[in-house]
Amino acid sequence: MDIVSVTDRRNSLRPLEEQVELVCEAGADMVVLREKDLPLDDYRNLARRIKGICDSRGTEFCVNLHSSVAKELDSTLWIPFDLFVAEERSARRTGVSIHSVEEGIQASDGGADFVVYGNVYETSCKPGKAARGLNDVRMLANLLDIPVYAIGGISPGNIREVMLSGASGACLMSGLMASKDPAEVVSRCRSACQSRQ
Repeated sequence: MDIVSVTDRRNSLRPLEEQVELVCEAGADMVVLREKDLPLDDYRNLARRIKGICDSRGTEFCVNLHSSVAKELDSTLWIPFDLFVAEERSARRTGVSIHSVEEGIQASDGGADFVVYGNVYETSCKPGKAARGLNDVRMLANLLDIPVYAIGGISPGNIREVMLSGASGACLMSGLMASKDPAEVVSRCRSACQSRQ
């Protein structure tokens, strides 16, 4: 089960680069730089620094939205489904946000390397948005030959359910960004997935 850390500098307990370093040291498999409100040049400069941290720890670095930055840094790209449909494939790996089984099939058929389905639980990141649950994750995991990641309200307390649904990975935002001890969070997630109970 891959643990994916999605950044949120506004709610990061420490300066973002410090928090990302701790997340990488904790053993996260991927860091996604999600800062959607940053102007492109600011995002690019931050992406270079965060990628440097990830590279030094052997953690996969992923650019959110900005395909030009992903191409420039030879990084993984994660984009919304509607952008993927029109996107020229230029990133090393491309992940796609999806909200239905149909979108997942289209993304896979269109050459996506992984899909991210959500929000599976209620989350403070999207207040008022109902949880979609794990039924579609189960279906997608059975139908697709590419990894299916789950996102939305995932924590050490429910990650085992996510794993048992067949998901290849779980994306955490506030759970790691706001954590005093990211290593403890990652450890608890790994332990929960290994539990036989």
